Amino acid sequence: MYNLFQRLGSITSLAMSMFMALLILISATTPFIPSNPTHEVTLHDVKTTTGRMVDPADRTSRSAEYARLTFDLDADLTSMFNWNTKLLFAYITADFESPGFDTNRIVVWDRIIRNTRQAKLRLRKNHNKYFLRNYAKTFENVRNANLTLHINPVPYLGIMYDKSVATIPLDIPRPERRASGA
Repeated sequence: MYNLFQRLGSITSLAMSMFMALLILISATTPFIPSNPTHEVTLHDVKTTTGRMVDPADRTSRSAEYARLTFDLDADLTSMFNWNTKLLFAYITADFESPGFDTNRIVVWDRIIRNTRQAKLRLRKNHNKYFLRNYAKTFENVRNANLTLHINPVPYLGIMYDKSVATIPLDIPRPERRASGA
């Protein structure tokens, strides 16, 4: 009644439909797998300097203020790895409000974690990887400043989501002015 190609086509169609249903189920359930990462961020020192960065595209860099952070990070992110986790993207942001710019979020450090051996982070006296600078060129009138550790699990299949796991207050000092003369 049916030839071999019709039977093969209907079996393939059924298999692909079942496979798609399985992929949708995996994608929908992965964010709900429980994970309890342990973490601690300690800020040691914040130093502010003027005009330290040389950027050929930025002509105002000589008068701008830059902050250099020194921090410790202890984190065990092994519980965030499961059968659908390809890698973790961990990063620290400096979040603050300033006049003219309601929300500022600047990434100051990041790391790609590819397996469970790399998931135990123990950083001591680490400095920010990227420059911390305000668009207004000064940290004067900066308020509500925080350092936040974010973890972004990248799945093999499904939607990526961002998890903020630790927030500590950040006080950005004004740079010391040198006395002129004498």
